[in-house]
Amino acid sequence: MKKLILIFILSTASHASWVGSCSVNKKYIEQKLEEIEDNSGHRDVSADVDSLYQTVSYSCKKLPKNVDLVSYFDEIKKDGLKNHLETMISEAKRVSDYRAPTWEFEELERVSKILNISNPMTKTQFNSLARVGKSNSLKKKKSCTNIDNRKEPLIKIVNGKKVDIPRNQDSIGWCYAFAAADLMSHKLGKKISATDVANAYNDGSLSEFFGSKESDMEGGFTASAANSALSRGLCLEKSLPSDDYQYSTNFNLLSAYESVERLYETYKNRTTKRTSRGIRSLYGSDLTQAQNQFKGDLACNKISHEAGAIFPNVSVQDIYKIVKSSRSSNDFIDKLVKKSCEPRVKPAVKLSFEADGEFTFNSTMIKTIDKKLEDGDILGLHYKAGTLRNLLDTPSNSRHASVIVARRFNEASGSCDYLIRNSWGNTRGSNYDERTDSNNGNHWMPEEYLIKTMHGITYAD
Repeated sequence: MKKLILIFILSTASHASWVGSCSVNKKYIEQKLEEIEDNSGHRDVSADVDSLYQTVSYSCKKLPKNVDLVSYFDEIKKDGLKNHLETMISEAKRVSDYRAPTWEFEELERVSKILNISNPMTKTQFNSLARVGKSNSLKKKKSCTNIDNRKEPLIKIVNGKKVDIPRNQDSIGWCYAFAAADLMSHKLGKKISATDVANAYNDGSLSEFFGSKESDMEGGFTASAANSALSRGLCLEKSLPSDDYQYSTNFNLLSAYESVERLYETYKNRTTKRTSRGIRSLYGSDLTQAQNQFKGDLACNKISHEAGAIFPNVSVQDIYKIVKSSRSSNDFIDKLVKKSCEPRVKPAVKLSFEADGEFTFNSTMIKTIDKKLEDGDILGLHYKAGTLRNLLDTPSNSRHASVIVARRFNEASGSCDYLIRNSWGNTRGSNYDERTDSNNGNHWMPEEYLIKTMHGITYAD
């Protein structure tokens, strides 16, 4: 395998220059090439390559004459297929601790036919692993009872059936806050704002200290975020909207916050002037005139309507008062959040969250997940988002947070599956591995893959 990967790296290096000749989608192509390079080291990337080739054919019309894209992409596909065989052999042995490796053997058969070679695993070897896998699956079936802890306000009941109301973090990297908001919503029976959870977590953080804006601060830990929000009081979703946010065709949650941050910058620019000694604040009649102009523009400015949409309890007059008293764009956002969330919710009972792991998997996590689900609770999950698209992918740069809400025994596969409630809206279909049984933003993750992808859990203590 090492030899194959080396060949591929040399190949991509020799063709790296051609991406620069693409007229559009250049960044996307570079990103997908890097992703395919990573994944071809352990699995079949033929479908990914074919999809990218279509994009390249459209976007890269004036390639250098010495670039043969067909041969280039065929080489990548061939390397991926060969490495896929090695992965399936090792996976067949690994998953037999949980179930029969039927899918892995079928993949060996499929790829061997494409490469026109004999299956590297004999039927006898498969039958031996299958016997062990079936035995382990039957043992697991006894303890893997069906549990579904989804309840309002995260779902609604329609004709006696549970219908999901999936969160949508859109383009903003606050997955940990959406997971924390779900955990607290489940406990309190009230839908908690994920935006407020992120704001509480970011307030006073090192990123903020070093000048990052609220919209720039991404990534965090679910337990810490939940406890930070609890310490100052919670904000309801209706007071500070955060999920499935789309109030115009040109803006999403991230761009809306960026617009509000620019509103602060606009005010500062109008009420200051640059002199030979630096930037000085206006005063007297000059300041009054600048403020009145800003206030007049604010009343009919599109941005003020966007600010009103993400801060529904804040009036234009409130925005004007707050921007005058703010020291920075972060301070401006913090004060808008504070105003919009008045009055805050204090839980009637003591509530706090703790984390297990957060960086690496340990064997107690599955036991904790089972115990919490059996007690009627849900849990936060830190894992590699790449496994949603393909269960074989665990890239180090795809750390993500969601919640686990249910468990079932999958009779078809022989696996114990766990239901991941994600925060990417009503996602489904070809963007997700068909074995995750994606629907309404939920994904059934088999245990044998869950233990490979997760690196932390969060739960109420």
